[in-house]
Amino acid sequence: MDVRPVDELGMSNHSSHPNVSVETVTPGSYPNRTVTVEFLFLDRERCDRCGDTEASLREAVDAAAAPLAELGVDIALRYVHVANEADARRARLETSPTVRVDGRDVQPDYEESECDSCGELCDCGDACGEGGIGCRIWSYRGEERESAPVGLLLEAILRAAVRGGAPARPEASFRLPENLRTFFGADAAEERRNSCC
Repeated sequence: MDVRPVDELGMSNHSSHPNVSVETVTPGSYPNRTVTVEFLFLDRERCDRCGDTEASLREAVDAAAAPLAELGVDIALRYVHVANEADARRARLETSPTVRVDGRDVQPDYEESECDSCGELCDCGDACGEGGIGCRIWSYRGEERESAPVGLLLEAILRAAVRGGAPARPEASFRLPENLRTFFGADAAEERRNSCC
């Protein structure tokens, strides 16, 4: 007859196998799953679209927090300031602002339009402020908007929580878009001039 030791909960002790460990845990010791939300931006101070999208994102995270807590899901909110071309390449930024949930852009198919606040690289209105810098246009329920709608962001966060952390799509080769190369080139030129006025 094969007799195996039994712990206080009536579970067989499999410690005779070197690759098996037996633990007695309480339900409260399980860690919550985490949904990671990243806000990638060029300039929250000057760019109205970045600032307004940040406000929408904070509202969406606040709205999602309570229901996700009931599901045992935490939210990690990360701010990623993309300050130069090297940062943009490292972050694989295609347009600004961008919101990613668990590594997925909440709106991978996007359009851009000239951004008045980003185009004003200096106050003189001379050629240094020109260049057609474009920021993301958000599409949601048949409407185009210059800042991310709270509903779009909230849906993406809740979908990620229910999906259970499905991996992001495989990364394709990345090439920095011309729009961002122009932006960083104009920004660098402005810094070199210190002031064109």
